[in-house]
Amino acid sequence: MAIAMIQLAHTRDLPIKLCQLILFYPVTDTAEKSATYTIYKDGPYLTERTMDWMIGAFLPNDKDRRNALTSPLKYASDEELSRFPPTTIFLSGADPLIGEGRAFGLRLQKAGVETAILTADGQIHDYVMLEPIRGTATAKAVVKLASLHLKRALDV
Repeated sequence: MAIAMIQLAHTRDLPIKLCQLILFYPVTDTAEKSATYTIYKDGPYLTERTMDWMIGAFLPNDKDRRNALTSPLKYASDEELSRFPPTTIFLSGADPLIGEGRAFGLRLQKAGVETAILTADGQIHDYVMLEPIRGTATAKAVVKLASLHLKRALDV
């Protein structure tokens, strides 16, 4: 949703300064599945079946999955992406979404956006939020790094 909010802010010419975008294991393509959906079809944790259900629940009509707001990886123009703020993308190493998250980061880089793509090897989707694992060294380090990026961007 954060990606769509950036796009809508630009489209509507909202008088706000977008100084940093932090994404955790983002969904960037609701129209097609990347190869990592097959690799992590059965998880761990997030499965292809769960993603199919969630996408169907939020976007029951196929045509709604084929636009820049719901599938920015495939449908956002390079010009639109070039207007994004500096972006940091945190990916989970064992996650069906790793392929599309990485591809979206590369598209942002190609569009000239300062973009860091960081993968936490061995981590599952939602690792910075799930109670049993959010206290691990990796999850804590990622949250600290995200906080530092925001703090620097906001100059506080």
